[in-house]
Amino acid sequence: MPVTRSSLLDDKHSITIILLAILAFSLWSSVREFDTDFASAAEEPPPVITPNILLIVADDLGYDDTSALNSNGLPTPNIRQLAQEGVTFSRHYADSTCTPSRVAILSGRYPERSGFRPVGSEIPAEFLTIAEQLQRAGYSTNLTGKWHAGEERLQAWPQNKGFDHWFGFLNQWELAGEITDANKGQRRPTYHNPMLREQGGELHRYEGHLTDILTDHTIRKIEQLQAAGKPWFLYHAFLAPHQPIQPHPRFAEQFPDTPEGKYTALVTQLDDAVGRIVQAVDRKNTLIVFVSDNGGTNSERNNNFPFFGKKNEMYEGAFRTPLIMSWPENIPQGKTIDDVVMNVDIYPTLLAAAKVPAPPDLDGSNLWPLFLHDNAIPPRRRSWEVYSANVNTLNFSYLPESGDWRLASLHGFSPGLFDLLGNPSGEEDVASQHPVAVAEFTAEFWREHWRKSLLAVSESPGTDPSQTLYSGFDAMRTPQRFGFTVGLEIGPLPVGLSTSNDQPFHRLAGQEGLWDLRFIPGQGLEWHMGDVVLTDPYFEPARCNAIILTGYFEPVGHLSKRAPQSTMKLYSSGFLRDANSDIAYSPAADDHLDTPTFVNFHGKARFSNTMLSSFADSYSPRVAPQFADVYTSMHRERKLTLLDVKMMDAELCQSP
Repeated sequence: MPVTRSSLLDDKHSITIILLAILAFSLWSSVREFDTDFASAAEEPPPVITPNILLIVADDLGYDDTSALNSNGLPTPNIRQLAQEGVTFSRHYADSTCTPSRVAILSGRYPERSGFRPVGSEIPAEFLTIAEQLQRAGYSTNLTGKWHAGEERLQAWPQNKGFDHWFGFLNQWELAGEITDANKGQRRPTYHNPMLREQGGELHRYEGHLTDILTDHTIRKIEQLQAAGKPWFLYHAFLAPHQPIQPHPRFAEQFPDTPEGKYTALVTQLDDAVGRIVQAVDRKNTLIVFVSDNGGTNSERNNNFPFFGKKNEMYEGAFRTPLIMSWPENIPQGKTIDDVVMNVDIYPTLLAAAKVPAPPDLDGSNLWPLFLHDNAIPPRRRSWEVYSANVNTLNFSYLPESGDWRLASLHGFSPGLFDLLGNPSGEEDVASQHPVAVAEFTAEFWREHWRKSLLAVSESPGTDPSQTLYSGFDAMRTPQRFGFTVGLEIGPLPVGLSTSNDQPFHRLAGQEGLWDLRFIPGQGLEWHMGDVVLTDPYFEPARCNAIILTGYFEPVGHLSKRAPQSTMKLYSSGFLRDANSDIAYSPAADDHLDTPTFVNFHGKARFSNTMLSSFADSYSPRVAPQFADVYTSMHRERKLTLLDVKMMDAELCQSP
């Protein structure tokens, strides 16, 4: 067939159509792949609109403290209205205290990964906060209210964790004024004429009631943000209804002058504030999330009915809290979901709404498939931990994938088992009836614990071919505050090193300016940290040695009832070689924390954010005399829940 001008044009036209089709398919595929990150198992992604995001966190609001969950709960018409205009999660699990719950929400990861059990130094730089993620995506990011997610270092403050602007307080004790070493343990929170910071500046006194001050600030900020036309994220963190129970007189006068009456007034004021904030928002363009950080205290009323337990415990009532998501025309209205969800799920769900890819290593799950299409999220196990330094035990709770059981250990005692399917309140301990299940769930808990405590540090070659450097997770990798463990594989050392007289010692590992592990020929090991020196005379240079350096550096607490006690311990081959629990603790200088950890002579290192122990160690619980014998006896009988050094020892000097 002869080639003509017309046929050439037809061919070009066909080619153009084909190319456009290929391009369109390519673009569709990339968008589809992008959206799949958010939609997960859903058939379609979240709405196309990029929403403003308002995250409201109540403090210590229990399951029965709102009529949004329990119709007979305290009357909270505004929170209930928010629920009726969105999705309510009736089986939402938070943490048992304020700080770890906030860390979980902000990081999308279980708080133990950041070292919070429940206290810790800071959210590590490796875990971008939800504010950092949204800030990078072009959002204006703002915080009003309580931070309490790491405040020891300036690097941990909100302005260095993704917030363009913040107004509030680092922790509730600041509300009464500047905290110093002299007044720690004496300051108490207050709602009246509180001391607050703006943008990380000095504390200043503000006249009025804290809830009103924070609410007024948020409303003004919302008006400014909406006028600017840029997408925004605002995290409003109430103190209410956290103790002290101090409602404004205009609410207090509406209820009896009793502890429960005052508490009801404070919750009523909280609900009023939520209503005012919601009214200020353009609902069509704003996703609102309302959540409480942990269960109530049960001090003034049974906050967590019908669930057993309260704040700072390991039972069902400590963890079950309200969670509501509302965005009219985009999220179903008046829907209640009974599936197990968690506070770590808020992070990926907000990222999905904002069309921001989620990090691959989050613990949370995107909830859009669940509330849009009833597609169940993959089942997960969840564990919670609280370390008690005064008795060196771990309080813990464990929820298996089925969600039908809860294993709970309080005060480090033998765990109880609660059948949540047979008795959803979680009140009846059936451990004696199910010993096999107790053993199975306990083993699963320890695997989860160890997985969460290990640090995913970066490894690189050093200046010498035999040296390895480790960096990252600075505030946990560095012995600085709270628990730490450095596990080392050392040896075999080069032949002749142990008999060389060229130098008095050889540096095996360390962190410049902070600590050194030295080998002294003929004497063994010395671990130097400041003025403290621990020794190990049993080191064998001709073989691989499992060396474990561990400790707990305890700062003065805000409500300290006793002097802090810091501990360092040196183990080798699973045995305690030396220890010191009389350390004059002083935190490492901030500019030293990012110094790499080095290991020489082809050694290797592992890092954990806990202190490890053994039942063979000496034991001196710091409790009232009437309880000391109980703990000592249980330690002798190996019935306490200790963080066992065997967990790290099993990681070291294992043949391939």
